[in-house]
Parts: sequence; C-alpha cells; structure tokens
Amino acid sequence: MTRRLAIAMVFAALTVTGVAQTVPQAKPNFAGTWNLNLQKSDLGQMAPNSETYTIAQTADEIKVAIASDSQFGKLNYSFPAKLDGTDTPVPANAFPSDSPFLILTSKAEWKDNALVITQTTTFQDAKGTLVSTYTLSDDGKTLTKSTHIKFDQGEFDSKSVYDKA
Repeated sequence: MTRRLAIAMVFAALTVTGVAQTVPQAKPNFAGTWNLNLQKSDLGQMAPNSETYTIAQTADEIKVAIASDSQFGKLNYSFPAKLDGTDTPVPANAFPSDSPFLILTSKAEWKDNALVITQTTTFQDAKGTLVSTYTLSDDGKTLTKSTHIKFDQGEFDSKSVYDKA
C-alpha cells in the first residue's frame, strides 16, 4: 500500500511539474510614464538633459512617445511596433520636419521577459540600426533599456534607466 502511494505521489508530482512548465509566462506590461534617471544610465556623449517615455501597450502592439531635451534641442516623437516581430513603418509625421534623427521602421519581439525592438533609422542622413532590449524590474518601478547602436561611423552601446512616474 505504501509503495502504491509513493508511486502515485511521484506521478502526481511529475504531472504538476509538466503542467507548470507548459503554462505560458505573462509578458511584462511596460505601460506608463517613465522618467530617465541620468545617474543610473550610461549614455556617454549623447546623454540628454532630460527624457520622458510614455508607453501604451496592448496584447498586439506597443506605442512609445518620447519627449527629450538635449544638446540638439527639444524633440518630441513617437513610434508604434507590432509585438509579433513584423516591421511596423513609422508614420512620416511622427517626427518634426527638421529633425536630424528619424526612425523609419520598428520591429518588436519577445525574448523571454525582455522586449527587443529593432529599428531602422537615419541620423543626419546616415542610415543606422538600433536594437533596444527593454526589461522591467520585479517591482515594476524601473524600466531598463540596453541599446546597441550601429551607424556608418561606428557602433556603440548605451544603457538608459527609467523610473516610473
């Protein structure tokens, strides 16, 4: 009798473990207003004076609005990205007409609990690529964006840390 009980418990444990492993993990929700924390960020010479991200997220899409103040002046722009990994064109009116920086397309996809957004861009007419990995702290109060930037002039990495407003 004891042996049957032990075998039944082993099968029950294996069944629970198998079910737990097949349950999809909920993806983080980045929605909200986020203020750049310059002290925790590593942005090098391109650091803005201030920056605010406002993010709206649904199951299918993320929309990011950015208000930035830097040595290039104040810049407000936004971009959408579908969360299925397909290229999403950025509307032509998303940037001011005199902006030296433009995002042409955005592609977002999940890698575990990180959201990776790959963007084709131009900066002062030089084409480039930004690959940004967004992660959320366990308490939901800190958003970290690690970006690999590639232009004809070279490549570099940056890290932006945002606090929830």
